[in-house]
Amino acid sequence: MFKRLTALFSIPSYTLLFLCMLLQGMAISLSAPFLSIYFTEQLGVSVGMFGVFLAVTLISGIWISTLIGRRSDLGLNRKIIYLVATLFNALAFCGYLLIKDFTFLFIYMTVFTALGAPGMPQLFALSREAVNKSNSTDHAFANSTLRAAFSLGFITGPLIGTLLISAVGFKGIFSGTIGVFLLVALLVFLFLKSNAELKISNTEVKSFRLGQNINILIPFLVLIFMYIAHWTSTLNTALFITNNLGGTTSDVGLISSICAALEIPFMLMLGLLSAKYSNRVLMICGAVLGGAYYLVVLMSGEMWQLLAAQVLLAVFVAVFSAIGISYIQDLLPDMPGYASTLYSNSSTIGRLVGSLVGGGLATVVGYRYTFVLCFILIIISIILLVVSGRHTINQPRKLAV
Repeated sequence: MFKRLTALFSIPSYTLLFLCMLLQGMAISLSAPFLSIYFTEQLGVSVGMFGVFLAVTLISGIWISTLIGRRSDLGLNRKIIYLVATLFNALAFCGYLLIKDFTFLFIYMTVFTALGAPGMPQLFALSREAVNKSNSTDHAFANSTLRAAFSLGFITGPLIGTLLISAVGFKGIFSGTIGVFLLVALLVFLFLKSNAELKISNTEVKSFRLGQNINILIPFLVLIFMYIAHWTSTLNTALFITNNLGGTTSDVGLISSICAALEIPFMLMLGLLSAKYSNRVLMICGAVLGGAYYLVVLMSGEMWQLLAAQVLLAVFVAVFSAIGISYIQDLLPDMPGYASTLYSNSSTIGRLVGSLVGGGLATVVGYRYTFVLCFILIIISIILLVVSGRHTINQPRKLAV
């Protein structure tokens, strides 16, 4: 593992991209845990309207990310795209400091969040191109390591956010988020080399209609189903612990911390395993363990059972969040921008549907039985992954410029 990490970080630009991913995870998580409190207590918005706000800002980025993803594969400079998207993310959070009216803030955030949405997929695309240029084939390990950096940033961000909000209030966390995004933009501007020499010619770029290409549609749907299952579970686990298992808020925090801490080493391990096993095989194994986790939750009656099952959940999350993007990228090797955007969109759609369905389902069947839906979605995912192995990858049609 040490040799592969050394080789990975010796690739030009990869260390910088790793640092950017770490900082991006930190920036997002500095304020994310406190947004619901800010909206309900500072702006006087209901929990329902806050949910609508999150849903709209999530959806707003899908179209522009897809458009930019396609065009980036036709020659748009990824460094410029990522730099501009990062600056738009900084501008988006400026809205929290300057706008106190919910309606105007809603419109402002919808626009600027959408404009900043291409940043994350372009960061993965930049990594893919850097690895390709180095003649390395360790793509899955590179993606897993990047994703682990994001998780590490997401763990440390809330800790810093707690200190900032205690010292300076909500202005502290929003200013901190803006500052981190500006730091990322500065690092990219000063040190990231332009990918002009990396881009492929327009005649080599291929495109297709997603709905008409089963080879890409199946993995895309699988990732959506996995994200729906995960976010449905995430939404209801805390309430399941306190209402069904008799746990406390401390137990909820412990469960979340264990899973988050385990995800990072599992992501790195999966990157290592990708040298021996295909991404599809790893996805199937992860789905099986995810299904096992939801079965354990359904049958659990004690806290220790849920605690032990976090190992299963951590592997499952590590698989679809770290290996999933390599799975899509390998199917579209000439289109890293579009492939990374497809993965990002599957995450967005899954989080949105999982949040909406999870809350509604819990009111009808209770917290425990929402995990039945999660289990069913995983079974469907496994079936689709098995079926996908029977298809040959047809070359899609060329995209006219």
